[in-house]
Amino acid sequence: MRRRDLAVAVSLASLSIALGAVFSLGGLGVIPASDLRGLAGSVLKNTFNPWSPNLTAYSLNAVAAVMWDYRALDTILETAVLFAAIAGIATLFRGIREPPSFRLRGLTLVVKASTRVVIPLIIVAGISLAIHGHLSPGGGFQGGALLAVAPALVVTVFSVGAIYVAGIRARTLLKARYLALLLIVLTSIAIPIAATILGARGYVLQNMGKADAPLSMPAWFFNTPLAGSIFVFNLLELIAVSIGLTYCLLLMSARMEDIRDSLAGDSVYE
Repeated sequence: MRRRDLAVAVSLASLSIALGAVFSLGGLGVIPASDLRGLAGSVLKNTFNPWSPNLTAYSLNAVAAVMWDYRALDTILETAVLFAAIAGIATLFRGIREPPSFRLRGLTLVVKASTRVVIPLIIVAGISLAIHGHLSPGGGFQGGALLAVAPALVVTVFSVGAIYVAGIRARTLLKARYLALLLIVLTSIAIPIAATILGARGYVLQNMGKADAPLSMPAWFFNTPLAGSIFVFNLLELIAVSIGLTYCLLLMSARMEDIRDSLAGDSVYE
């Protein structure tokens, strides 16, 4: 063991020296400059800049402004990738129906009691991340991922039957996710549709008004920045992500014998 420990120590030391040499010689490429690039400086300057209404996003969170305003198309495509992944899982688990009865065994009483306290906190934190995503670090995806932890805890602590007893069904979740994605698309084209009706100019995924496209999403809620479509996108992404992950959780929590029955042609869950 001593020789083995010595060999590990020598290997780690050699790796550290080698990495240091590579960094110092520039072997990993150009080291980023200490000052901001022009594009980054422009984003930070205008993400919340009421004195420049044609460039600002009215978002105090620069990351949210980049994700849902300045490069919103990339985020829409990322959402589409998640949608495609969930659609693939739905295809693999198609035909699995809700079991006729539920055995609510779960873990010990102490674990169940503590989980009942934690789950509301998780739900509040997840929703808060989305609602305040344009004001502070967070966003719809982060909030949705955190919100999906709540049903995961329910399945782990109380069993998957508790989800079905609560009235949550996989098919209903899938329909709700489709609705959230449809609303994301409608929000993306809301301004150009309104501009066409009013005889003005508008752009897909436009948030605030531009010099040649004056229509704008709501920028303020009383004296609090609303950031227009960023706030709406965060809420819809919260719904789409949390429901999508919960849907996958329900499908992958199916019993193996039920999956075999489904593959054999006898549908059990849905």
